[in-house]
Amino acid sequence: MDNIEITVFDEINDYKEKIYFFNFRQWIFAIIIVGLVVPTYILLKDRIGDEITSYIVIAIAGFLGFIGFVKIHELPAEKILPYWARHYFFFAKPIHYMTDKEYEELHQKKNKKVKKDKKEKLSKAEIKELKAKQKKEKTLKKANKKASKEKTKKPENNTTETIEKNENNESELVEKLSKLTKEQRDVLFKLLDR
Repeated sequence: MDNIEITVFDEINDYKEKIYFFNFRQWIFAIIIVGLVVPTYILLKDRIGDEITSYIVIAIAGFLGFIGFVKIHELPAEKILPYWARHYFFFAKPIHYMTDKEYEELHQKKNKKVKKDKKEKLSKAEIKELKAKQKKEKTLKKANKKASKEKTKKPENNTTETIEKNENNESELVEKLSKLTKEQRDVLFKLLDR
């Protein structure tokens, strides 16, 4: 009697109909490879040279052959390439050996930093108030220094002429201020407050 072997596939999706040793996907990519490689070789061998053209042709055929023929863990190339890119480029991190003590110390330091940051975040409003108070104190000190310098200056002769000049200057200022519009006065007061 003849022994009959029946192939049983693990899943029905694993079955691919083959035509002369290739399935449909492999035939399509084989035709694409031949269609691209032969004209590329013919066109480029005279312009570039045989050696460089052969490297270009090998690269094209290798890339298309990989896509059409190779399966990794039963996944075709268009599904496996995104996994590789993500693994090697986006999530690639060097692994460093660390003892348990070093690991615990590292996490304790991180926790302390987080607690400090939280304390700082809570007191930011208070810090702003303190800075505003310090600015006010500095401006008061400057104003006091200026006032003390003016007092220490030797007064000029208190003659009637100097008093009259001061009065004339004041009257001129009052006249100029009265000619200003309300908006101009507001701007002037804002500038003087600074």
